[in-house]
Amino acid sequence: MVGPVRCLGVVLLVACQVHVGQAAKKPFAVLAADGKSRCVVATGDKPQLMERRAAAELASVISRDSGAKVPVLKYSELPQATPEGPAVILVGTPDSVSVIASLAGGPSGGLGDLPLLGGDGYVVETVTRDKRKLLVVAGQTPRAVFYGAIHAGEQLVLPGAGPSRPVAVNSTRIVRTPAMKERAPYLLNLSGRGPEFGLEDWKTVLDGLARESHNRIYFWWQSLYKPRDFPDRRILDGGVERIRMTNQDVNELARYAHQLGMEFLVGGGAFSWGGAAALIKEFPATKAVKAGGMCPSHPKARELQLKFSLEMLEVINEADGIWFEPRDEHGECRCEVCQKAVDPFGSKQYGQSEMEFLKDFCKLLWAKRPKAQVAWLVELYKPSKMHSEDPAYFQRLKEIEDPRLHWIVVWGAWEFPGPGGKYLPAAYFSRHNIRWSKPYAEPLETIRKDVFRASREGFLGFCPTFEPCFGVDFHGLTIPYPTDKLPYELTSYAFREFCWQPTLSIDGLKQRMRNRYCGPHGSKQLVEDVIFLRAFAIRGNWTQNTSSTLTKLAGEMVGYDGKAFKNTSVAGALAAAKNYNKSDKKITYDRLAKQLAQLRSILVKDLPRIDQIESRCLKLARTGTPRERKTAALCLDFTRTTKRLIKKSGMDSVQKVGQQIEDFRKAVGANKKTN
Repeated sequence: MVGPVRCLGVVLLVACQVHVGQAAKKPFAVLAADGKSRCVVATGDKPQLMERRAAAELASVISRDSGAKVPVLKYSELPQATPEGPAVILVGTPDSVSVIASLAGGPSGGLGDLPLLGGDGYVVETVTRDKRKLLVVAGQTPRAVFYGAIHAGEQLVLPGAGPSRPVAVNSTRIVRTPAMKERAPYLLNLSGRGPEFGLEDWKTVLDGLARESHNRIYFWWQSLYKPRDFPDRRILDGGVERIRMTNQDVNELARYAHQLGMEFLVGGGAFSWGGAAALIKEFPATKAVKAGGMCPSHPKARELQLKFSLEMLEVINEADGIWFEPRDEHGECRCEVCQKAVDPFGSKQYGQSEMEFLKDFCKLLWAKRPKAQVAWLVELYKPSKMHSEDPAYFQRLKEIEDPRLHWIVVWGAWEFPGPGGKYLPAAYFSRHNIRWSKPYAEPLETIRKDVFRASREGFLGFCPTFEPCFGVDFHGLTIPYPTDKLPYELTSYAFREFCWQPTLSIDGLKQRMRNRYCGPHGSKQLVEDVIFLRAFAIRGNWTQNTSSTLTKLAGEMVGYDGKAFKNTSVAGALAAAKNYNKSDKKITYDRLAKQLAQLRSILVKDLPRIDQIESRCLKLARTGTPRERKTAALCLDFTRTTKRLIKKSGMDSVQKVGQQIEDFRKAVGANKKTN
């Protein structure tokens, strides 16, 4: 019942917010009008970074929507209150602002509930105190204050209609806590341009993630970590010279994440994916049999993995802990020890050895660092029978009941094999499960359903993958990756809203999008256009989609080595395939045929709609509200990039694509005759 109760609570609170707003006949306060500010934003005397950003966010929103300059002051600097004086938007925590501490000590409800909300929850409430109108945005932590300010700027502090460009807030009392307590992206930075991101680039990425209320980071580092006491065996596509971050840079990034209110865990492979597994050259006996990586049952392999991981945490000492992606994706080690049966239901020593390593590691780590956090990817995959017939593995998992250890459940698993091999819900085994998926490649409705089910089934949180090298957008070559451009901009926003309120419908999301992207009186069509452009970009699957087709044909698809693939014209692809074997030729031909068919469909079906969107956005860029103009610019950037990629492909008309398809068919036919 944990999941349903958590969701329902948020629904009731938001319903209360809507009711209050609708019941108000006039706004609680007009914050700006006629280009003049009627409010100030105030913080405590010593605000932390996220409190300062919260204040700046609200001042910026009001200034953008009204044209007025909004001052940001310390609360102690405010002039004597008068009934005619400006309203005050007060942001902070009970520790940073004494007025908030006083209000938090009041009766339950609204600000009186603040002590009960944990580290992420916030209150936004309008109150009148000592003749002064206050809009209070408060949380127990600075990050919660920032989350509240983002929500208030999108949904509560809203522009009105008319030439005076008023911005107002209605009488409001909302209390929000997220259903998904952990919102923790998995930052895959070992391929594509990821290794070339420097410290400031990653700080920019983290800033974007903080806006969408992510509170933990899983940062891939083990493959890129330069060891202190072990031989440096790093191997990277394109060369290790591409790695811009140093170990001390990662420490600095961890410190920065802490300022943003995020936990920061470093990690990577366990018995694979570089790191300790790269030491097979020095210790060949540790190699897995008939599979990549190390054997998890080999004593020396476990010793190396354990010592390497502990060393990494000693060097990256600002990290809050470590996470592991076990070697399961490579398939089981086929040695006699790993393949030994341990029960009549399919369990083998392979899974037991992985869990024995994890238990040994946690005991040693926690003896040194009792507060360190650990996470382990649970890879259950039925097609390869990876742990899918391994109830003994999950029994070992169930035995570890410690809130410092989280289980990141990947590849779509919701249930695990339990006693007798019978599948049971993941929550039966642990209440510290984290759902992993690829929202960047999923329709909004799929994201909604996934988060709702995770909440309903008692998952603690959600781990969205952040993998800019996989081409489900146009920005794989961009450093730093732009979290403020489509399609990721909408992906991250929708993911945030569903994590806070999993019961939110798509229609409900659209209403919030209208406020955020257009204003309450703004264009409903613009909301639909933003949704369409994202859907267009990700159409297909995460390996072949609109974005990957356009970037590949234009020569802007990033490879694992960080370089762009060469322009994959028909002639170029056919020339490259001449020396392929029969199977690889078929794969190449099939892929190219799909790409050409997809491009033709884009030109025939999608480009006319994109032209219409572009026309509407050009008009809004001139005549729309400030929110509409900002969103129009977002859309225009996307449509212009789409057209640029099509033109660069050399196939910017149906006739040109048709000719390429005909040439392709002839070439394939001729190739079959010669073979």
